[in-house]
Amino acid sequence: MTLQIIKESTDLLTKQFIGGSGLRGVPLKNYSGPQLEKWSENTLKLIIKDLQNKYPNVNIEWGKGYLKSDHEGLGDERLDQHIKIDGKYVYLQEDRAWVDKPFYTLKRAVIRNIMISCSRQLHENVKFGLIGYCIDIKQDLINTCNVTQGYSDKLSRFSLTGRRRGKKVNGKAVNWYETGYVRETVVQYVNYVYKCLEDVIVG
Repeated sequence: MTLQIIKESTDLLTKQFIGGSGLRGVPLKNYSGPQLEKWSENTLKLIIKDLQNKYPNVNIEWGKGYLKSDHEGLGDERLDQHIKIDGKYVYLQEDRAWVDKPFYTLKRAVIRNIMISCSRQLHENVKFGLIGYCIDIKQDLINTCNVTQGYSDKLSRFSLTGRRRGKKVNGKAVNWYETGYVRETVVQYVNYVYKCLEDVIVG
């Protein structure tokens, strides 16, 4: 059940946030990215394990590899993690400690490329996720990418802290670990991925 998945996921995230408190500069950068990806990978695998037990006749695969284009002469595409069900990609995700305007714009383009260049490998209900500690973008950028890149209905964003990177407390800058994470965002993330996968399984 998702309640157990959420518990295990938040237990790990809590430990990581405690471990990141007080870090600055390069040590913060070196800690943040790998820890975020470790957490999200662990959470995805918990979801897969639960669904695999629930639907033993379905083949659910997790991976990190590149997607080859369906078309000769076109380049490979990749997001950080993906899940396939019975040979079709159903969920692809990008992990990034700090998501700013250039990074968000780039990844919206990658999603568009995957949807167009790799369409034969995708399930018709494929979904995408963007996970970050801080997602520092404005609605006008999202609106622009929705028009220029498309596929907004396929993507959900999850900011684990719900704050901007440069937040200050009592006039002092604090890193994203020092203000904690939003548990409800973890719940939303787990339920989103779980539903994406189960909807494909049950058809």
